[in-house]
Amino acid sequence: MRTPVFCSLLLLFLDIVAAIGAQGQQIFPTLVRPIVDDGVSISTDKPAYFPDDTLHLLIQRTDDTTTATITPIVSIDGMKLTPVGDDEFVAVIPSNVTPGSYPILLRIIGAKGKHYLYETGRVVEVDEYQAVERLSAYVGIDPVDGSIDPHTAVTLNGEEIRTLRVVFQRDSIRARMGPQFVTVHTTVQLRDGTTTQTIERRVVTFRSHGDPERDHAMFVQYRKAYGPYAAISMEDVEQVRMPLDSLPPWAIVKVTIEPDYTVRIGAFDGTNSVTRYFRVKGPTMELGFSLGIPKVLYDTQARDTIDYGNTSAMLRLYFVNAESGNRFPISVGMGTFGVESPIDVGIGRGGFALSLFLDLVELTRIRDLGFIKRMNAGLELTPFFPIQRRGRLLINAQVGFSL
Repeated sequence: MRTPVFCSLLLLFLDIVAAIGAQGQQIFPTLVRPIVDDGVSISTDKPAYFPDDTLHLLIQRTDDTTTATITPIVSIDGMKLTPVGDDEFVAVIPSNVTPGSYPILLRIIGAKGKHYLYETGRVVEVDEYQAVERLSAYVGIDPVDGSIDPHTAVTLNGEEIRTLRVVFQRDSIRARMGPQFVTVHTTVQLRDGTTTQTIERRVVTFRSHGDPERDHAMFVQYRKAYGPYAAISMEDVEQVRMPLDSLPPWAIVKVTIEPDYTVRIGAFDGTNSVTRYFRVKGPTMELGFSLGIPKVLYDTQARDTIDYGNTSAMLRLYFVNAESGNRFPISVGMGTFGVESPIDVGIGRGGFALSLFLDLVELTRIRDLGFIKRMNAGLELTPFFPIQRRGRLLINAQVGFSL
């Protein structure tokens, strides 16, 4: 946007050139005055205009005796005021004008042919259309779009997750929608639902004007006008990278894009958002620890009685589905069984055991029923080796939790 001082100097130069052409070697000076005399007032039909609006400008003279020729000038490139009556002018605001305040100047030719240029102190305010575009029309995630359902999140390895970016199809933003202020929320959740990271990026994008220099000028204007966006770069107009580091295996990455309602004035629209889910690929076998309360249902050496305790402590090996990240309901383990505490092993009280465990609760998680996290319950086949007693095979019912 050109400054008033620059415009005044330009007009001064043009008037001098015009005077030279009209009068040969005789130069009539152009004088720049700070304000218009009390005998002239200026009015416009609107307090502010949008691109392609028609501007009506009226000059009123309180001194009817003056014969000076008065021509208004608005310092907008490509706009020309056309007289439509006595001291009345019209012009169309160019469609590609940059929003801002444009000074109104008056070129006055006095009775003796002298040229004067006045700064009136009045401006034409040009606003920009600002409407919230539907995000689904121009927002996407590249190179993999993701899933709209967390249960079917797209599984990617850590390197693939780190290449994800939100991209703006700027040409899909409709004309006259103005700048689009956008917030990108990225949340990382563990498999048990615990949130470990929350990242928020606030950026602005807009429909391309087809001119890189003009796009850059508009970007700089938006960045200066809105404090939260002072740190963004021109690259953010096209795409937003998501710096996701130290991602736990099988974590869920949730990306939500929505309008920034701290800038937009208007009612919140919860339907105008884009959310995608990704899963971080992890190992297909996991070690874990479980504590349980077993109940012996069948003992192959029932005559060799043992006073079983109420605790089982097992180091377990879990198998994991390579796509969904869900543990298979069957796991194998090794540890203590039939004790009063995990290390309370003694004659007639408990011993060491192997375990093949069918976790019925894990079946509900596979079917997305949302049962209590870390809890397990099911049936267990246990080769049991008590202290100074016969080994035996047990069938148990067990409830507990895993780590």
